[in-house]
Amino acid sequence: MLKKIATQKLKPGMYVANITQQGLSLHEHEREGRIPDQQTISALIQRGVQELYIDTELGDDSPDAISLADSDKKLDTKIKVIAEQPPNERDIKSTSLDKELDRAQQLHSEALDLVNHAMSSAKSGHAIDITPFENMADNFMDSVVRNQNALACLSRIREKDNYLMEHSVNVAVLMSILGKHLQLDREYLHQCVTGALLHDIGKIMIPDSVLHKPSKLTDEEYDIMKRHASYSQKILKRNERFTQVSINVAAQHHERMDGQGYPNGLSGDAISPEARMASVVDIYDAITADRVYHKGMPPSTALKRMLEWSGAHLDKNYVHSFIKAIGVYPVGSFVKLSNHTAGVVIEENTDSLKPVVKVIYNLKTKSYTHIQTRNLSQPDCPDSILQVLDPIEFGIKLKDFMI
Repeated sequence: MLKKIATQKLKPGMYVANITQQGLSLHEHEREGRIPDQQTISALIQRGVQELYIDTELGDDSPDAISLADSDKKLDTKIKVIAEQPPNERDIKSTSLDKELDRAQQLHSEALDLVNHAMSSAKSGHAIDITPFENMADNFMDSVVRNQNALACLSRIREKDNYLMEHSVNVAVLMSILGKHLQLDREYLHQCVTGALLHDIGKIMIPDSVLHKPSKLTDEEYDIMKRHASYSQKILKRNERFTQVSINVAAQHHERMDGQGYPNGLSGDAISPEARMASVVDIYDAITADRVYHKGMPPSTALKRMLEWSGAHLDKNYVHSFIKAIGVYPVGSFVKLSNHTAGVVIEENTDSLKPVVKVIYNLKTKSYTHIQTRNLSQPDCPDSILQVLDPIEFGIKLKDFMI
């Protein structure tokens, strides 16, 4: 059983579990392993690690530890408190989801082609033409203003073999959504989104044997992988038209507030605001994605993990703002309703506890049901969300129902 425990309560013989899943650790200390001695515990405390998880089936238990389920209940409550807020002006949708989806699908497809072409050019040593990326950043921002749920839906439809390009596009979408909620200056946000589209361009310099390895990286391979942020910085600098804001997004998105990130070990305010925002949206997309070596977390679970990492690892204000921007039940969440049906969240509402749900499954008969869309915020809708479910447990592929 997984349990959360304060680092000061750790004892030699306990087994530290990496709940971020293989290959997605934020820091070295989140690698799995048995605690060998008190010196290891002291080193974790000195690093500022306040809490972590132990696996009681692989190591010793402790009366000071609480179960993952109990911990998550507390985090659920905290997320709901964070998300309770009056809508700001830019959170109001001006276009219906159905109408915006057509435009968003075209944009998403064009963006994937654009990133693919840029990667090929960069691999050949050519400078990247910034103009189409500036145009795409503008298009993303405009779509998000009209109705952010359209691009958000598309960002949840993934192909495992196309991760690198999809991730780049999705991070730009999420940056647009976060920036809209924060009411950032348009020109500044434009530069942030442009950088987000190319934040991982340096990965084309990483050997395929490391980049596409279908298992956990060795320490040496992980060191090679960490170079991609520096490579991204160098590639963007080949074109002097890329602003420092865009370059910062690419160069610093793996830096952490506690100085335990890479490539330069920056901490706190030494990390640019745009990079701190990029870290939040980059991690959310990475840990919710299915990849060859791990199963992605449900969106609501990802928010809980990020809330735990806020402060020490991630900028707390931006994590809270991101939760407010995408809601308690982000688009792509599979939820159980009070009428014993289940469905996928396709659109958030001003009241983040009452999104729009596409009902697809009958939990009593354990079978698909007639598909219907339920707007839980409507006064005549008696249904409410009881809990978040894992669609895999029901053999459901949500991407078949997202649009």
